[in-house]
Amino acid sequence: MKCVFKLSLSIYFCFSFCSWAVPSAGVAVATNKYTAEVAKFALQPVPAPGGVLLVGSSTFKRWTNAVQDLAPLPVTNRAFGGSQTSHQLMFFDQVVSPCHPKLIVWYCGSNDVKGKKEPQSILQRTEEWLDKVMKYDSSIQVLLVSIHRCPQKHRDGQIDVVDAVNRGYEEIARTKEGVFYVDVNPALQSPTGESRAELYVEDGLHLNVEGYHQMTTFLKPAIEKVWGKNPNR
Repeated sequence: MKCVFKLSLSIYFCFSFCSWAVPSAGVAVATNKYTAEVAKFALQPVPAPGGVLLVGSSTFKRWTNAVQDLAPLPVTNRAFGGSQTSHQLMFFDQVVSPCHPKLIVWYCGSNDVKGKKEPQSILQRTEEWLDKVMKYDSSIQVLLVSIHRCPQKHRDGQIDVVDAVNRGYEEIARTKEGVFYVDVNPALQSPTGESRAELYVEDGLHLNVEGYHQMTTFLKPAIEKVWGKNPNR
């Protein structure tokens, strides 16, 4: 009976462990769903050190004319769609490290807001990412770009969260050396703060060609200003 009991107990613990392990593996796969997309960056030409690196989510990823729109600045785009601040932390070594930039332009947090993350948690992860940048190369400057107050955020009642994160980005830029902030929303909304729907594609989240043009009128001068401040380029 003792042998039977021990065998049964062993089977029970083995089954329990396997049942626990399988969901854990599933979580790991879900967490790393951008691995394949990020891996493609390694197949692209390595940019010359000391350039401008765009990082973040689909708003930058879909900016297919970024290099032309920001010329003659030496721009490399390494944004990947759907990413949140947690993913920028996760893939820092694959996204930032190989490029050796002197200026990083960050557009991230919009998907965090869409995923109903709290402003404080978004800002905390952003600061963790900034700490990674400083540890990697303290001479790198970072320009934080405001989250768009787009029609989708209005429709989903998330404008207050967007505004809270943007205020947080502005405060981070005030208190951290080498970090700057630009609010591009004035180019994308009416004087009364309403989204200009004609600047967005059907989903009300992503910009169309004219939307990118309008954003660039604010963003490019901000990049050029920060770029000119960097004595190490």
